[in-house]
Amino acid sequence: MDILFTIFSFILLISIIVGIHELGHFLTARFFNIHVLKFKIGFGKELFSFEDNRNCNYSFGILPLGGYVQMLGENNPIQEGSEENLKDKKSYLQASAGERAAVTFAGPLANFLLAVFVYFFLAMVGTTQLSPFIGEVAEDSLAEKSGISVKDKILEIDQSSVEVFNDINLILSNRIGDTGYINIKYLNNDIEQVTSIPIDNWLSGDDQVTPSSALGLQPLLPAVVGQLQDEGPASVYGLREGDLIQSINGVEILTWQDLSRVLSRLPNELISIVLKRANDSKKIMLQTSSYIDDEGIERGRIGIIASTDLNQWPSNYTVEKKENLFSALLVGFQNTYRYTVLIIGSIGKMISGSISADNLGGPIQISVLAGSAAKAGYVTFLSMVALLSINLGLLNLLPIPILDGGQLLMIAIEKLKGSPVSEIALEYSMRVGIVLVVSLMIFAFVNDIARLI
Repeated sequence: MDILFTIFSFILLISIIVGIHELGHFLTARFFNIHVLKFKIGFGKELFSFEDNRNCNYSFGILPLGGYVQMLGENNPIQEGSEENLKDKKSYLQASAGERAAVTFAGPLANFLLAVFVYFFLAMVGTTQLSPFIGEVAEDSLAEKSGISVKDKILEIDQSSVEVFNDINLILSNRIGDTGYINIKYLNNDIEQVTSIPIDNWLSGDDQVTPSSALGLQPLLPAVVGQLQDEGPASVYGLREGDLIQSINGVEILTWQDLSRVLSRLPNELISIVLKRANDSKKIMLQTSSYIDDEGIERGRIGIIASTDLNQWPSNYTVEKKENLFSALLVGFQNTYRYTVLIIGSIGKMISGSISADNLGGPIQISVLAGSAAKAGYVTFLSMVALLSINLGLLNLLPIPILDGGQLLMIAIEKLKGSPVSEIALEYSMRVGIVLVVSLMIFAFVNDIARLI
C-alpha cells in the first residue's frame, strides 16, 4: 500500500509541475495565435487523449516524466489531408523572434509563478511551524563545542533572522561547501549569547543530512503523547493522546528526547508519571514494558509515539504564521526568491566542486520524497511542489540545446546575426543537448540506486 501511495504521490507531483510548465508554453503560444498541434503530459503510450475545436490534441502518457507542446512548423511535417485545415494557421516559424522567445520563456516562468502561488496560498491559510528552540544537541558536535545547549532559542544565523526551525536549515544551506565561520546568536536562560562555529568545506560530500543535524542540532519536541500502542502500558493505564508528560519518578521531562532517555532506563518497573491534560495536572502510576535494543540491552517503554500534531503542542514551542492578502503575496515572492537563490548557489557550488555532485537526485529520490511529503500533510506536499517547480524552472533555463534556455540562446544568436541559425548548427547543437541531458539523467539515476544499496 505504501508503494502505491508513493507512486501516486510521485505522479501527482510531477504532473502538477510539468503540466504547469507546458501550460505556460501553450497559453503564450495561443496568445500570439501560434497554432498548437499537441499538448501532452508524460511520455510513451497514451492513456487517454481528446481534441478540441481548434484541432489541438491533448493527451496523457504512461510515463509522467515530462511533457511537451507541439506547435505548427516546429519540427513536424504536415500530414496528408491536413493541409486544408492548417493553411491559414500561424506556425512557430512565422512568429517573430520576440514571440518565440516569449513562448519559450513562458514555461520556466509558469514554474516560478506556481511556486509564488503555493507560498502565497500557504501564507494565506496559515501554518503552524516548529519554533527555533533546541531539543537536543549531539554529543561532541560542532554545536555542543560552541556552547549551544538544550532549550536554547536560535535568534540569528549569519545576521539573518530566525523565526521558525526551518529557517535554520534554509540559512545554513547557503553555507554548504564553505570554509570559515557560522555566526549564531541565541537565547540561553533569557540571556543573548553569540558564538562562531568554524567550518571547513562543510558538508561538501554526499551526506544526506540536514544542515541543522550536521551541526548537531535537533528541534525541541515536547513530550506530548501522539498515538498509543494497543494494549500497551500507556493505553492500559489511561494515558490519552495530547497528554503532556512533565515528570517521571520526580525527574523533570522537558523534551521527548528526555522522555525516551528516562524510560529506557526503567524496564519492567512501576513508575510515577505527572502529566498535563488540558488545564489539569494528573498523576498516573503504571508498569513499564521492555524490549532488547541492537546492543542486546533491555530497555523500558510504555507504548507511545510522539505527537506530530503541532496543535497539541504547548503554544510556546510552535509559531503560528498567517498573513493578510497583500502580505501573503509578498511572502510568495520572497520565498520563491530565497529558494531560487539557494538553488542557483548550490548549482554553482556543484560546478565548482565545493559540493559533491553525488547530492544530485533523480526520479527515485523524488518519488520517495513525494510519498513522505504527502504523508506529512498538504502543507509539506505543497512546499515540495513549490521547491521542485523552482528546480524545474531553473533547469530549463540552462543554456543547453533541447532545453528552453538553449532555445532562448539560439533565438538570441538569430537576433544578433540577423538571420536564422543554420540547419547544420541546429542539428549538431540538438545532438549535444540530448547527450548532456541524457547523461545528467543517467548520473542522477545512478545516484538514486547508490542511495538504495
